[in-house]
Amino acid sequence: MFNMGQPKVPISVTDLKFSIEDIEDYLSAPPNPRFQVPYIPKLWKTKEGETVVVREAKKEEAEVILNTLKQLIDHKYDKDFYHLVGVRTYSEILAWVQNRIKDSYVLVVTSENGELLALVNHRFWDENVAISLHTITFRRKSNLGIMAYASKIEHAFDFVGVNEWWATFESPFGFRMGFRYVHQTKPWPQYQHELGGSRVYYLTKDMWESIVKPKLKARDLFGTRPVPEDLLKNTYPLRPPEKLEIEL
Repeated sequence: MFNMGQPKVPISVTDLKFSIEDIEDYLSAPPNPRFQVPYIPKLWKTKEGETVVVREAKKEEAEVILNTLKQLIDHKYDKDFYHLVGVRTYSEILAWVQNRIKDSYVLVVTSENGELLALVNHRFWDENVAISLHTITFRRKSNLGIMAYASKIEHAFDFVGVNEWWATFESPFGFRMGFRYVHQTKPWPQYQHELGGSRVYYLTKDMWESIVKPKLKARDLFGTRPVPEDLLKNTYPLRPPEKLEIEL
C-alpha cells in the first residue's frame, strides 16, 4: 500500500519547525515594483464647484478606510448594492494592508481638508491586464464615482502601461458607468472575472486613448495637474467622512 506523506529515504527527525518569518515569505504577496508606479495626484471640481484631490492611498491610512467601510456592513445599507460592495471592498483593503492580495493599488478622493469622499482599487494580473476591483463613493450625485473609476483606469494604462482593463459590475449604477464608457464584453463563460465568475467588460489601451479619455475630458471628468503642494499636504492625515451621503 502507498504510504501517504512518508519520504522514501530515512529522515533524521520527525518534525521540522519553521519560524514565522519563513512562513510569511510563502503567505505574503509582496508588491512588485513594476506595478507600484506612483500615481501623480490631480485636482477635480465637482459639479457643485468643490475642489477634490485624487491621490494614492497609504497603508497607514487603512484604519480610517476600514472604519468607514465597516459602517456599510449592515443590512440597513442593503440598497444599491452598497452592503455587498462595502463587504468586498473591506476585505480587499484588509488584504492589501496585510499583504494578502497580489499587486493591489488603492486611490482615494479627498476634500481639501482630507475628508475621505470616495475610494477605488484595482490590481495587476500581469504586465498586460489590470483587474478592476471596486469603486465606492461616500457622497453621491456629484459624479465622484465615475471620475474616481476613470482615475484608476488612468493609473493602469498611463502610469503602469498595461494593454487591457478588465472590469465587472455588481450594480445597475456600475453597469451604466461601464456602458457609458463603451466597455466591450469578452465571451462568457470562456472568460470570467475573478469577482465571482461574472462577465468581463474590458477596455484596451487604444479604446482608452481614442474614445474614453477624450469623452472624459470633454465632460470635465478627467481632472488637472499639478496639485499645489500646500493643498496636497492638507489631505494628510486622511479623515473619515463627516457623514455617509449615499441615499439618492
